[in-house]
Amino acid sequence: MYTMIKYLDKTLIVLLLSVCSTMMAQSGLYIPSAKPVKNIERALKNPEQFCLLIAYNGGSSEFDVKALDLLDSAYRIAFDRHNPMYYTMTIEGYGTENEGISRERVERVYRYFAMRSHADFPVRYALNTIHCSCHGDTVELLRYEVPTSKLTYNTAELPEARRTLNKTIDLRNTVLVTFRNDPDECLGGARGCAVPAEDSVVHGYYASLFIARGAIHSVDGTKDTCPNNVKIRIEDHLDYRAVVEQYHLVPHRKQIIAQAGYIVISGEWPIVPDSCSEPLKDSIFIRIPATQEQIDSKLKFFAKVKTSRGMEYKSLPTRKLPSKTELVLQAPINVGQFDTIYVGKRLQEKEVAKYFYRVDGPTEAAAFPVAGHYYVAYRLGRNGEMELKKPLRMLFRITPDQEDEVPDTKKQLDNPEEIIE
Repeated sequence: MYTMIKYLDKTLIVLLLSVCSTMMAQSGLYIPSAKPVKNIERALKNPEQFCLLIAYNGGSSEFDVKALDLLDSAYRIAFDRHNPMYYTMTIEGYGTENEGISRERVERVYRYFAMRSHADFPVRYALNTIHCSCHGDTVELLRYEVPTSKLTYNTAELPEARRTLNKTIDLRNTVLVTFRNDPDECLGGARGCAVPAEDSVVHGYYASLFIARGAIHSVDGTKDTCPNNVKIRIEDHLDYRAVVEQYHLVPHRKQIIAQAGYIVISGEWPIVPDSCSEPLKDSIFIRIPATQEQIDSKLKFFAKVKTSRGMEYKSLPTRKLPSKTELVLQAPINVGQFDTIYVGKRLQEKEVAKYFYRVDGPTEAAAFPVAGHYYVAYRLGRNGEMELKKPLRMLFRITPDQEDEVPDTKKQLDNPEEIIE
């Protein structure tokens, strides 16, 4: 059902149409509704769709005072910059055999909205909220040409249903303007920018980086184009031999963190994470295949986290995930943490000797200091092989092709997403 309203002296007066038989056209503003609209004034505040009907007398195409008031009211609704809707306009002239009169009426209505826009065509200025994952919410002032269709009909050639508005109001000798909210038509279908544009995976030798759509940079509510020169590189150092030969603890001022390898993530894109005013979301997931021994040892990821004291390595919420062929460790990061990410375990000072061999001083190859003492990660056996203490061995990815230890990689976990405490 359509409910009609009128503007008299800039004041809204509600007229309820309850007449079932066809009546002569009455100029007014109409709201499409299956039921009578109880509060018309509220319904006309940023409506999804509304109509303006102008009825004419005889063969005139001039606007009377009533029509001018209605045109002004429709303009104030549809072209209000604070209205969040983006309206298209369909201007339809309903006449008889004289199509020239209908075309002239349609053109005059079109020129009215163009004149109010101070242009050759209807122009809308609108406030548009933009959300950027880096800089937060901003508001811009848009200027766009209102998409407009101009049509004329001979009502004698239309089916009965098309000759009336809401089956009650005769459309002969009228112009009907329909305003519909259609942001894609007004501003374009691409109303956002996401990097990457779809969920993506970057592979290292062992490690993988799962990047959700827009995890690096996203802007909603804009027609800006996305940067296309984004590059991400990942390299992992999880082979225990190379790590042990040049062993060092994860850098930290206060804590002792034993490492079992590291992953280096680097990238190139126009956005500098340090310049962002919004917190970056952890929508990127780093994964590595793991052995059961590593999971039993509570191996975790460590990445740089901004604190009040600056950047420090902190443990990430690491989860263990099963797959069809192997166990996997996963942790969330954000683009600001693209750097060296370690896998390891936090130790107490009294535990250091359980993991490492104590040596006399820094002259030993790959010796590192802890609390006034020096340690090394391995010793050479009789045949020149590396010997590691069992707790340290369990932290490394030691697989059958590396040692004779055979972890049970097919064992399923009771909790497929159990977090490593």
